[in-house]
Parts: sequence; structure tokens; C-alpha cells
Amino acid sequence: MIETQGILSETPSMGSPDVLSDLLAGMHLSGVVLFRTEFREPWGLLSPNAEQMARLLPFRTEYIIPFHIVAAGGCWVDVKETQRVWLEAGDAVLLPYGDQHGLRGQQAAEKVPAEHLLPAPPWPERLLVAHGGDGGRTDLICGFLQCDELLFHPLLRYLPVLMPVKPGQEPANAWLAATIRHTIEEAGHGDPGRRTMLSRLTELMFVEILRAHMRGLSSEDIGWFAAVNDPVVGPALRCLHAAPLDAWSVDLLARRVGVSRTVLAERFKHFLATPPMQYLSGWRLQLAAQRLKTSNMPIKAVAESAGYETEAAFSRAFKRHFGAAPGDWRKRQGKNSGA
Repeated sequence: MIETQGILSETPSMGSPDVLSDLLAGMHLSGVVLFRTEFREPWGLLSPNAEQMARLLPFRTEYIIPFHIVAAGGCWVDVKETQRVWLEAGDAVLLPYGDQHGLRGQQAAEKVPAEHLLPAPPWPERLLVAHGGDGGRTDLICGFLQCDELLFHPLLRYLPVLMPVKPGQEPANAWLAATIRHTIEEAGHGDPGRRTMLSRLTELMFVEILRAHMRGLSSEDIGWFAAVNDPVVGPALRCLHAAPLDAWSVDLLARRVGVSRTVLAERFKHFLATPPMQYLSGWRLQLAAQRLKTSNMPIKAVAESAGYETEAAFSRAFKRHFGAAPGDWRKRQGKNSGA
């Protein structure tokens, strides 16, 4: 895990590392169910983008991934009216980039801005939003996943802007269907521990949606998830994540994977648009950034743990990658943390 003191140890990890868990740990996910809805036909809702939504929330957060779960009925969800999907009870949708999006029932209706329906904070523990006419009813569970600033973000760079899941239609997604069902049940109850249960369930839902996305990729897809599935780049990524401080070179990594350096470089460029050693540099800096945020370790010690001979060299590389010096970045993270 990122928080573990030995994460930058120069001793290679035993076994095959879980690179997806590596990246998820660095995101520090925290799920929140924001409100439940009772919408009746005809109805329409326009949800702001993540940056605008963050300003409305009664939480101190900046980076959010919205989601909606259909508890009953059905609705259309669209992004800029160019990408559109119909969801029914038991389905869910994730918007990785937090785009502005619309929701409506079967009947055409004007989309009312979400902020016009939400009461002024502070909000109750179980916020219910009602809207629409007197027709058929659709119940939604709306929330978001809060995460750290995605400074090293191969995870989200190539995801679709709209990620609908219909687990009831896929036997392989039975676990995801059960997670969504439990989330719906928990959101409707006021049992002790409800907030913690909902947080964990939505985090699990997010991970399982990513897994389902990975399973559905074809050999023609690109991006980080497709790279993990690739027989060349996948093993290379596992090597780099297992021992980030080893004295890697393209030649050594290519020999470890069993291909030529040319093939390795071409496959990295195809899937990730970056050379292998540049990926490694970014991953080392991400691990260092997590150390800065989660510990009081002096910057000089963080630099050494990330493989830099001097604090000055580390500071230059960190600022090029993240846009801020290590000390300034650490202070900013302290101001933005918490809920």
C-alpha cells in the first residue's frame, strides 16, 4: 500500500504485483452518497460538472467522480447530448471526468439545474430530492467518489466520459449487481453505521466497474487498462511496480519481459504514449508525492527514498511533473484534505 513505509524499498516485491491496486491506493478514494431522489414523469435534471459541483457540496473536496444508481424506474443519462444511455433499476453510471450531464425520464422535459433543487447546506444525513409531475416514478441514488489530485493519471486518461453498467445482463458481473443492490438497500435505511457502509460499498462499486471495463476491452483498445492486459506491456508494468528503485533500463526491462527493446518501446508508445523510463520516472514521483502527503518525512529523505541523489534534483523533477515544488505541494495537500 502507498502508506506503507517500505513502498520505495529497493528490494523487489515477491510475486506478481497488483498494479491496479497500486494506482487505486494512490488515489485515496472515499465514496459518498449525496442524496436520493423521487422523480415523477415528466422530469429532467441538469447536473453541473465536477468543479461546479464541488463548490456546492458541504464537503471540502475538489476532485470528484459522480455516479448515479437507478433504484426504481428508469432514466436517460447524456453528456452534451452526444453520448446517451438508458438505465433501468439495478443499473449504474459513472462519469470519470465529472462532465456536466443531463438526466430525464421517458418523456421529454426541461432539464432543471440540480442546484435549484438542492436545499441550502447544512444538509441532513438522508437528503431526499423530489421533482417532476405526477406520472411514473424513478428513484435514483446520487453520489460521488472523492479522490486525491490525479497527478499521475494513466488510470483515467483513456476511460470513456460515460461508463454505464448493467450488471443484471452479464453473469460475470454478479458481484457488481449484488454490490449495487446492497447500496440501494443501505441508502434507504437509517441503520447505525449507514454512512460507513455506503462509503465502502460505493468504493467497491467503483473498483468493480473498472474491472468490468478492463474485461471488456479488445486488442484494439489503448490506454492504461489495455496496457495491463497486453502480453508485453503488462509484465513490464508489473516489473516496474514491483521494484521501482531498481536500476532499470530499457534493455534490462526488455530482457526481463523477453522481447527486444524496440518492441517494448513501440508497445509502450502505442498504449501509453510514453517511453518505459518516462513512465517509471512518473511512478517514482507519484510514490514520493504520496509520501509527502501521508508522512512528516523531511523532503531530503523523501528525495533519497525516491532514488534522487540530491534534494535539488528531486525538487526540479517534482516541479516539472506536478507544477509545484515539493514543499509547496505538501502545504496545498494539507489545506485540501479532510471533509
